[in-house]
Amino acid sequence: MRSFFFPQTFTLLITLIATATTFGQSPYSDQAVAPAVETFAPMEVYTQEAPVYSYDSGMPQSYQYVDAAPAAPAKPKANPAASAYKGLFYANDFSYLNDSYDGPVYFGDNWKNMDVGNGGNLSVGGELRTRYHSEQGMGQQAGATRFQDTDNQFGLVRLRLFADYKVSDRLRFYAEGIYSDNSHRNDEYIPRGIDRNYGDFQNLFADVQISDNTNVRIGRQELLFGAQRLVSPLDWANTRRTFEGVRTTSKFENWNLDAFWTQPVQVLRNEFDRANENVDFYGMYLSYNGWKNSNLDLYYLGLNNDTNGGTFNIDTFGTRLYGSQGDWLYDFEGSIQTGTQQALGQSHEAYAVTAGIGRKLKNMAWSPQLWFYYDYASGNDANTLDTFERYNQLFPLAHKYFGFIDAVQRANIAAPNVQLVMNPTKKLKLLLWYHSFQAAEASDVVPSIGGTPAQDPTSTDFGHELDFIANLNINPRNSVLVGYSHLWAGDKIINGQDADFFYLQLTKRF
Repeated sequence: MRSFFFPQTFTLLITLIATATTFGQSPYSDQAVAPAVETFAPMEVYTQEAPVYSYDSGMPQSYQYVDAAPAAPAKPKANPAASAYKGLFYANDFSYLNDSYDGPVYFGDNWKNMDVGNGGNLSVGGELRTRYHSEQGMGQQAGATRFQDTDNQFGLVRLRLFADYKVSDRLRFYAEGIYSDNSHRNDEYIPRGIDRNYGDFQNLFADVQISDNTNVRIGRQELLFGAQRLVSPLDWANTRRTFEGVRTTSKFENWNLDAFWTQPVQVLRNEFDRANENVDFYGMYLSYNGWKNSNLDLYYLGLNNDTNGGTFNIDTFGTRLYGSQGDWLYDFEGSIQTGTQQALGQSHEAYAVTAGIGRKLKNMAWSPQLWFYYDYASGNDANTLDTFERYNQLFPLAHKYFGFIDAVQRANIAAPNVQLVMNPTKKLKLLLWYHSFQAAEASDVVPSIGGTPAQDPTSTDFGHELDFIANLNINPRNSVLVGYSHLWAGDKIINGQDADFFYLQLTKRF
């Protein structure tokens, strides 16, 4: 087996991260540092603690009891840089970097909120990410499918650069470029389509505020809605996903409404990326946040594909309810699909359901959170001739919910899973996640990501997977991610072999 480490690939990143740790000496704490990548499950959004109430006896101040014990030392203020970078870089918030700011300073902060005259404001920055893969049984070799005897080692590098120019309160221009490549690979490895893009625009749009409540965005733009189960920029991929079109965002007292019409952008590594004019993706996403500890999403997503040989149109109607009640957490999402599979001469009727219950174990060491999930997406019954019933997962971050080996899609799947997240320190997060993958319909295949293996139409047991991740946030701009996953192949995979996946990722933002 080849070495896990490529000195040429990682020396630069290690040097940058070591240098960055010398910044930020101040009374601020790096607590609540957000993970550098969206790897962990949706429990990340449930960070609101129960409110703390002060008791007022109603007596005059001079008669109230006073505790003579020394006051507890004040907690350090949370570092505002910890939440400045978002999952979508065009949503970054560097407003804390004003003239009165006296907190920690990081490399690249002096390029944010630059005054360019006439009230204009310019922020420039980016991200450098390097990741090493060691994959066994995950395919990507000539003549082999997934879960056969393959062994690959390679590196991935990705550079993102952005410029955010706010002309005024009503007008904004945003540009973000991307370069991604695959390196130090063994001779047998065939790069995936999501590995390489030799320079392109990931985002290139204009925002126009047409009223106090409504913004219109026109151009190339990444989309992210809800928990990313159906619409995501797919940050795990070295190339990320993006679209071209128009989007309106309206914000009211407790409601946010997004409406959009777009076409997905095809990655052409040696050419300028182009939108796929044969595919239209559009819809509306409504979010309500007026409840104290709960949130509600309602959405409609339409997908028309006029590609020769694969024509279909699908309408997805769904809802999501998530939040907390004390130390209990919950996450429920369901959707139905209707439409037509013209290429098959069938109507499309499918559905998917996710149910999750979690618990904060705050009195235990490392503040663990334990989740129990059940994911189900319908499959196609071979005996039903007039309808096609396999769920279409649209444009998701499936990597986040169905195991990091990417063995299955959200289609023809029944997947109970258990997740444990722990925080040994404020900067270190550990994740253990166990999945059981069963076919919803034995007669239908369970689609994989990156190639579907041959499958037994009489078996439902696709396999089981255990994932482990350690995510160390050195500071709000630098992180290290280490992961290992193992898949036990089930009887449904014909002549299937187990798979192993080890990876090491270094990320620097600036």
